[in-house]
Amino acid sequence: MITYINKGNGVGMRLKELCQLRGVSGDEKEVHDFLYDEYKKRNLPIIKDRLGSVFGIKKGNDSSYKIMISSNMDESGGMISDIREDGLMEFLTIGLYEKNLFEQRTVKVLNRRHEEYTGFIVKNENELLLDTGYGSKEEVLKAGIQIGDIFLLDVPTLCLPEGEILSKNLSNRAGLEVGLAVLDKLEEGSENLPFDVAVGGISHSVTGQRGAITATTAVKPDIAIVIDAAYVKEPKENAIYIRSFDKSMLPNQMLKQEFYEAAQKKGYIPEGHVQLEATDGSFIHKSLEGTPTVVLVLPLKHKQALLNSLKVKHINNLSDVIIEFIKGLTAEKIEKFGFKG
Repeated sequence: MITYINKGNGVGMRLKELCQLRGVSGDEKEVHDFLYDEYKKRNLPIIKDRLGSVFGIKKGNDSSYKIMISSNMDESGGMISDIREDGLMEFLTIGLYEKNLFEQRTVKVLNRRHEEYTGFIVKNENELLLDTGYGSKEEVLKAGIQIGDIFLLDVPTLCLPEGEILSKNLSNRAGLEVGLAVLDKLEEGSENLPFDVAVGGISHSVTGQRGAITATTAVKPDIAIVIDAAYVKEPKENAIYIRSFDKSMLPNQMLKQEFYEAAQKKGYIPEGHVQLEATDGSFIHKSLEGTPTVVLVLPLKHKQALLNSLKVKHINNLSDVIIEFIKGLTAEKIEKFGFKG
């Protein structure tokens, strides 16, 4: 049976809220504000860049070193590029989705005041167009919709059997949830760490990892952990997936090995993951003087899909392994990862 996630069943409420926040790349304020509030209620110092990235800092007993745990906060969507005389609108895509994936989909159009309109993507001969129900260009403009306004997919987040969630935006709002879970577990354990841990969300990612540059410059980490929700063929429940390669970054091998060992200590099977698509790690690892970086993967069930599914337990498993890594991390290891030890 498929059910809506609600307070009654208590499954993934925070993840549901994250997935439903409106945050097309370049317009991530709702996600920024959500994360900001989460960090402030934990009384964490905040670091922000000027593109919308935001981090909460779990202070250690020595701030000589800083660990950055990040996920991108933006989502793919579309932008109105022209309004026809009959009220139908041409559009272009923002981010990772192919245009044809929007066919026959319901969307929410947001104007520049963030007023919301329901729309539908129709196929007119060989062309995909956005229909908001208005019969003329004049009516569209009078309603407050203009060229340059954005739209995003309009679907609920659903709970599937065996603890699985079906939603838009699991890539990468699920990664943001991992970061929040890490902060929860650090608070529960009252960990007194010999370094600071910066946990946050990076803006402007699906349009070319632009925010990764500015966020890394603002945080100034000594090592970086990127959480990426990505397709895994036949994901295993007891596996922890660690990126071995993408076309833009090779991980720091010592840092990667440390995560293999942390996963094994927690009773999980570490597995390598390879993909061609870049992540924020592409720019993080070559920022500053070079930042040792590793990418950890939340396994999504489907490839190149508007909707995807993920077992919630993978979020808990991955956050457990990150905590294990943090507990075993020392100043000496941080120096070694950066070829300074």
